[in-house]
Amino acid sequence: MSGTDISKKIFIITILIFAVLTTTYAFTYNLQLSNFLGLEQANTLNDVERLQNVVYAEQRYLDKMVQDWSCWDDTYRFIDDRNQEYINVNLQNQTLAGLKVNVMLFVNETGSLVYSKSIDINTEKEKPVPEELIKLVESGKLSTKTEHDVIRGYVLLDENPIYISCHPILTTRYEGPVKGTLIFGRYFDSDLLYYFKESVSSSILMYRADEGMPSDLQERFQNFSEFPDRAIVKPLSEEIIAGYFGLMDISGQPALIMRTDFSRDLYLNSKKTLDNMYFFLILTGLVTGIGVKFALDNFFVSRLIEIDNFVTRVRSEKDLSRRLDLKDNDELYRLSREINGMLNEIELTEHEIKRQEREKKVLLDSLNEIVIFINPEHNLVWANKAALEYMHMDLEKARGIHLKDTPGMDDLLIQHLPLEEIFASGNKESEEFTLEDGNSWFVQATPVIDDNGRIIGVLETFRDITERKEIERLFQEKQVAEIANRTKSEFLANMSHELRTPLNSIIGFSDLLYEQAFGELNEKQLKYAGNISRSGKHLLNLINAILDLSKVEAGKLELEYKDFELTNKLSMIKNLLSPIADRKNITIEIDVDKGLTTVRADESRFVQVMYNLLDNAIKFSYENSPVKIEAKKKGDMVEVTVKDHGIGIKAEDQCKLFKPFSQVDPFLSKSSQGTGLGLSLVKQIVHLHGGYVWFRSVQEEGSTFAFAIPINGYIKSGK
Repeated sequence: MSGTDISKKIFIITILIFAVLTTTYAFTYNLQLSNFLGLEQANTLNDVERLQNVVYAEQRYLDKMVQDWSCWDDTYRFIDDRNQEYINVNLQNQTLAGLKVNVMLFVNETGSLVYSKSIDINTEKEKPVPEELIKLVESGKLSTKTEHDVIRGYVLLDENPIYISCHPILTTRYEGPVKGTLIFGRYFDSDLLYYFKESVSSSILMYRADEGMPSDLQERFQNFSEFPDRAIVKPLSEEIIAGYFGLMDISGQPALIMRTDFSRDLYLNSKKTLDNMYFFLILTGLVTGIGVKFALDNFFVSRLIEIDNFVTRVRSEKDLSRRLDLKDNDELYRLSREINGMLNEIELTEHEIKRQEREKKVLLDSLNEIVIFINPEHNLVWANKAALEYMHMDLEKARGIHLKDTPGMDDLLIQHLPLEEIFASGNKESEEFTLEDGNSWFVQATPVIDDNGRIIGVLETFRDITERKEIERLFQEKQVAEIANRTKSEFLANMSHELRTPLNSIIGFSDLLYEQAFGELNEKQLKYAGNISRSGKHLLNLINAILDLSKVEAGKLELEYKDFELTNKLSMIKNLLSPIADRKNITIEIDVDKGLTTVRADESRFVQVMYNLLDNAIKFSYENSPVKIEAKKKGDMVEVTVKDHGIGIKAEDQCKLFKPFSQVDPFLSKSSQGTGLGLSLVKQIVHLHGGYVWFRSVQEEGSTFAFAIPINGYIKSGK
């Protein structure tokens, strides 16, 4: 190697470095310029959104005003009687001007116009109602149908666009039926545009959908229907950037496009600064590169050539007695000294490597785990003593055999890990698995990498963990059982003594107060005492339900069997719930087979099951609908069904039934009292009787819940 060759290479490297730096500068320049463009876009978008907020504030104001006026008993009556006093008091020109309402239309429930008025807000003078609005009213497009129906948006009148808001006319309590529609309108005229301009301190332009798409947006959108309602920003020139957003008509289509322009001072100043900075950096890099090239040629190249020639001679002659001698106490001098020391240590290192290989072999052969090393072609390179015994062969015969052909090794044990992926990714992988014989194994594959970062093989270890897995399983089962038993015991004890006892006192004393046992109470005191009693009883029922469920799960709930008249018991439950059913005008029907008289079961638990099912049926039934209870004999079982004509249960919610603390509809859980324990207790109690539960439900048509228990009782012993 000559000095000229190294000098040329240094020159090429210098050129490449300069080229890389120049490219990096150019990339960074474009990136910074892009960041400034993004900053400009974000800043402009914020300004446009300020204009949007001002426009939307005016719309919300009009929406709020029409809602307040439409939900007013006087307005509700005005649709029927059209009394002049309402007009004289509330519909004066000054009133509409103060409300900033240009147009006010009253439409009855049939869609007919009852009263209309239009004024100029600035002069407070009355003017004709636009014919286009009258036609829209007559077409029914501005009429609301339900209590929650609201219509709002822009209408492109010939004179000016107008924003209208339509709200159903209800009572002051927001109750129906809908008496008609109240319509407020505000012209989107030059005065309002001037107000918007002053609010955001920027120029404002407005384009109508019936006049065609503006030329500066035609290249991006073909027509108005494609224009979004969110704000967009578009540079128009080097000096101007514009922001746009759409305003929708009553059908949800774009009616207007608002445009506001801003100067691009931020972008232009930033671009000029970047130009100056990157020109200076490129010039600095060029001068630095020339200086580095000159210094390397004069101070390092000649000495590096001498070191290279020495190393070449040592390698070709294999003469480790040679020594490199360089002057000057610098990095190259220290490099030559390290080369001399390296030559002295090579032989010692070779002997040390051989010794370590022998020690590793002894260590790996002493392991009980199976250890094998395979190359990238999946051929076996080395195996420890345990692996060779497993394969029933020695190392010389095993070396070079393909992994899939190794004798005595189960295919699953060898091929369980994806070796191709391990060689490709270089990631360490491990996994536990169980073979068909029931033994569990832990396998781990570790890639072996050389000094160049290349994967030269994979070291696999296999360990039999059958005994350990069995111990872990037994230990986990023991822990789960102990925790579950302890939790249930603590729950039963705490709930029984800490909650039920004080609740009984609260209920008892509140009942005494309500009965005025200690003296007369006023109306408010009686009401509060009754509320305390009812709330306490509801909470006590909840606690009892939780305790019952806990006892069932703990196997501590015992049934007390006795004979009772089925018809009488069903009638008693009907009488208990009749007051609740009467509130919704629900009739409860009972149909019992003539052959069914006496049933043997736990009477109190039977009442609890029927009470829960009938209470649910009443709770979720429509008003003025029947709830039917049927009891019939099925072999040795009595089957009782409760059928309602109510809201039913969605198919996707039916899986939640009979689960503790689960209700099928979050909305109903708020509007109807319940904890989700009732059906769970029903299922558990019926199962304790040796019976079963089933249900059938169709949304909006109703539900049928049924259970069956043995007529003559169920005894666990089988006697």
